[in-house]
Amino acid sequence: MVRLKNRWLLFEIIFEDTLQRRSTSTKNVETLSSKDVYSAIKDSIKTNFGDYGVGCVAASLNVKYFSPFTNIGVLRVSRDHYHIAWGAMTFISQIKTKNCLLRVLYLGATIRQCQLSAIDYDRDQILSLKRQAELHDDAESVNVDELLEQSSSQILAIE
Repeated sequence: MVRLKNRWLLFEIIFEDTLQRRSTSTKNVETLSSKDVYSAIKDSIKTNFGDYGVGCVAASLNVKYFSPFTNIGVLRVSRDHYHIAWGAMTFISQIKTKNCLLRVLYLGATIRQCQLSAIDYDRDQILSLKRQAELHDDAESVNVDELLEQSSSQILAIE
């Protein structure tokens, strides 16, 4: 039996209008799904690396987690070809007509270490959102403890 070895990339999507996207109020905000992010990455691989790149990563490429609230996600790709996915992610400049860039935050060999990094980064982002809401006297402040618990449980559910 052959064991498939993967790499896990923790990434963040930074939109051009970051302040509007990172507000605690989610009204009138077009949210992204993991399917949108997956198709953008796959299209970028096809554009920049051709059929060879798509063939190398097609079997293993998968967005395992994406949070539209903090714009972070976890991508699984084969160990031998993670550099193709990472390279294609740096060339993405637009997802669903929104200008953006993708930044890789962590590269790991195990899902567990990637999950721990995602939880740490997610916690920092949610606390930052709370501080921004307090500075702007936002009446619609979000329950931070509930968000942290929900985020942690979603990230730990990745398999």
